[in-house]
Amino acid sequence: MKRFYRNVVSSGLSSYEVSYKETDLFISAKKNMKFEVFEYIRSLRLQIEDYIKRNRNFLTSLTPISDKKAKGVIKEMLNASKKAQVGPMACVAGAFAQYTGSFILKQCNECIVENGGDIFLKLDREPIVGIYTENKHFKDKLSIKLKKSKKPYGICSSSAKIGPSLSMGQVDLALIVAYNTLFADALATKTANMIKNKDDIQKTIEFAKSKDIVGCLFIKDDSLGIWGEVSLV
Repeated sequence: MKRFYRNVVSSGLSSYEVSYKETDLFISAKKNMKFEVFEYIRSLRLQIEDYIKRNRNFLTSLTPISDKKAKGVIKEMLNASKKAQVGPMACVAGAFAQYTGSFILKQCNECIVENGGDIFLKLDREPIVGIYTENKHFKDKLSIKLKKSKKPYGICSSSAKIGPSLSMGQVDLALIVAYNTLFADALATKTANMIKNKDDIQKTIEFAKSKDIVGCLFIKDDSLGIWGEVSLV
């Protein structure tokens, strides 16, 4: 999928792309750290690849797995996927976004890291985030506004209609906002799996509400459901 949405970012920050293998990040920050970020995501990816060599189930499982000896990014992926009731690789995009964003925030106080549509965001103002869907009822019509926050947001989505990710549902868009990008990514996958028709939206909202999230938004056919500290603009 061509990432055309990167051309419409308006943050007032310096923007650049960093890629290593399948990892392809779009970053906006007050400081250009392209070289440092490349080395960082390369190291992070090698950690994950090395773990997969020793535990193939980490790559292929669609349900949570456990490893009491796991550390660092592996441990966080296992914890987030367990909390959301999905396999650990369901939060790999969120992991790269959050870890990279946290790395950048050591050098400056604002940044956006987008990884395949999953976003780690820390701004000193109220963020407005555009919502992309191919659904004819809502295409090019939706954005959400979030409150100004001292903590970074994780804004992640999943769809049965867009992108390469595996989805067991039929949702046009499942979007989760949380303060942990790994968990937002994992829960977006879980909730997307739950929606087969528009009647499933309300029960999926109730499920998402039971988790530690800021808000959620679901689109199926001509129906939209939204909950939490997010507002449509």
